[in-house]
Amino acid sequence: MSPKGIAPAVRNPRKSTARRVAYAAAAAAAALTAAACGEVPTGTVNTPAGYTVSSDDVPVSICPSEGETRFEGDEGLLRGAHFALRVECLASFEEVPEGFQLEYLLADGYKLLPPPEGYEFTIVQFAPEPGVEAPYAVDDLTELTGKLAIGDVEWEFAGESPKPGAVYFTVAEKGAPVTLELTDAERTQTLDLRERTRTGLIEALYNGSTDTVTTDIVENSVDGYTTSGSYEYWFDDWQYSTDFTLTREVYRPGKGWVSAPDAAVLNVTFGWLQSGSGLEWDIDPTEALTVADPNGPLPAASATHVDEEWGDGIWRTYTLVYNIPAASLVFDLTFHPDGPVTWPEEDVSMPITGDKTHELTASFE
Repeated sequence: MSPKGIAPAVRNPRKSTARRVAYAAAAAAAALTAAACGEVPTGTVNTPAGYTVSSDDVPVSICPSEGETRFEGDEGLLRGAHFALRVECLASFEEVPEGFQLEYLLADGYKLLPPPEGYEFTIVQFAPEPGVEAPYAVDDLTELTGKLAIGDVEWEFAGESPKPGAVYFTVAEKGAPVTLELTDAERTQTLDLRERTRTGLIEALYNGSTDTVTTDIVENSVDGYTTSGSYEYWFDDWQYSTDFTLTREVYRPGKGWVSAPDAAVLNVTFGWLQSGSGLEWDIDPTEALTVADPNGPLPAASATHVDEEWGDGIWRTYTLVYNIPAASLVFDLTFHPDGPVTWPEEDVSMPITGDKTHELTASFE
């Protein structure tokens, strides 16, 4: 693995290598003073409670490649509109077990002394390659804050989240809670690393592998005919061809969250030749198109269109919006454009023949 760029986090309390060395020297001096007075020293030099180290320059996984310290699947994953990270491992110990590569974290030649009675070392590392990406980049309008806490020791983040590969290490009370909290655009998600539980998830971000799906093309040809008095009116071979683009949204830049934490917004867009050669074929998109998820047909929350000139006619682009559960990923589309076709100049309405029902499936899985 190769290291990723990791911005420094604000940590509290803050200990430097110089202070670690000074502490060890002071403890050693105290022991020598006791010996000079004729008393045999009985104390043990420890790594003090609250001692902390964090690093953005660790090229490997600190924890062993297998074992209970590692997070499996998505249990260590947190995602927001502007961040995506995964906890690789959490470990607590009084003596460094085999397989841990702390030499990549501590200074060369530094000896890690035991923690005080009732305390233990605790280490958290984020996956160098989390396998997910944030949907949107952090910009000047982004409100992103966070905090990693191991007992009483905290690292705070502003405008960023912990970076891939980042390592955080401290001496905390045995069994001290370890929590990660991230707030993105006023929505807070929390991971309890001890219990491996997540709360406040923006659920749609954890479902599906894509945000946009385009269906196959549907096409057909229809004819129209009617009579009025002694006149006959008809047209032959009105051809249509279109496809459907579906997008699944939970956040929109400049607008914010567009759905509840347990929901998403589905947008369905398709084009339609509304007029040409003096004829018009108007359709009601909410009647011509039915969209259903596994729970049944979905009611459209809104339906809008935009027109543009297309030769001697109009190409109309429809957008239908549906509110969907966060777990809905597969949709069945039924499209049946019905007549009539009108000739406004002659005030004629012509029923059509050859109309067809098209059935499609779109999946975000």
